Amino acid sequence: MVCIATAMELDTLRRVNLNLLTVFEVLMETRSATQTAARLHMTQPGVSRKLAELRRLLGDPLFVLARRQLIPTPLALEIRPTVREALASIGGIIDNVASFDPPRSSRTFRIAARHTLEWMLAPALRRYCDGEAPSVRFSFVNMQGVALPERQLEDSSVDIALGRFDDVGPRFRSQALFDDDRVCLLRRGHPAARTRLTPAKFCELSFVTTTDMLGKDNEVDIGLRRSGHQRRFGLYVSSMSHVPLILLQTDLAVTMPRKLATYIARFHPLHVLELGFALPASHYSMVWHARWDDVPSHRWLRDLVSGLMRDDLLDGGRSVRRARAPRPRRPVA
Repeated sequence: MVCIATAMELDTLRRVNLNLLTVFEVLMETRSATQTAARLHMTQPGVSRKLAELRRLLGDPLFVLARRQLIPTPLALEIRPTVREALASIGGIIDNVASFDPPRSSRTFRIAARHTLEWMLAPALRRYCDGEAPSVRFSFVNMQGVALPERQLEDSSVDIALGRFDDVGPRFRSQALFDDDRVCLLRRGHPAARTRLTPAKFCELSFVTTTDMLGKDNEVDIGLRRSGHQRRFGLYVSSMSHVPLILLQTDLAVTMPRKLATYIARFHPLHVLELGFALPASHYSMVWHARWDDVPSHRWLRDLVSGLMRDDLLDGGRSVRRARAPRPRRPVA
């Protein structure tokens, strides 16, 4: 990561205002002067003037037009993490001294999570905010794999990350959400619906999973191998969102966390079957950058998410409207 000061002299830095950095960041996101102007409530010529000023200050074109899209130069890509961190730090200072009023806020919170958590949390967040914070929005970013998205947390691409994270560095804070085990999900009327799923019976089933798991083992496969068994997969799909409809039309099965399987079975005629063999529990947590510890808007988000992830609030909406964000908890390092 390069500090902006290495690209500019100190007297040049004094001439860079927050508006220029904001225009740069939105251009990096949209790759379009027109979209940037709309998002910042500016005119397109106004955006072009800001970009021209940045180009003069940095001595670099920053963006090159190709196929009607602005392509960032190597310098633009190099300085972006520092620009994002600077904007996030300034925003945190302002946010920290200003009161956060959820009913009047129009903030967009960005959440990194696996699709399995997003399925449950996204509707619960929207239902809650429809009554308590109608203009607050949420943007979910799908995490690839289980590694903590440190870079996105560092440069504020995301506000919080949800998942199973083994190692959380000193720059971050974490809060435990829940522990979960795995179960098997299959359609009602499936030939194995009333079967006790011992390792042998379990491996007689044909499973569906996502293409990114092709050739990889998860904790279920590792546990089966220890007892000399191996399951087979009959279908690989691009997204887990397709799986419930596939299960309804086939004799395929899938394993997934109990909390998610129970949630899906509430809306589809599917059976949740216990596994007839023991597997270690999975520990889910929420992680954020330490800079946001005491920022009111982030505390509100964290308290809301941790409250909604409780079993009694993921009940299809029956209690979510009555729910209030719980009192702040002390962060766990």
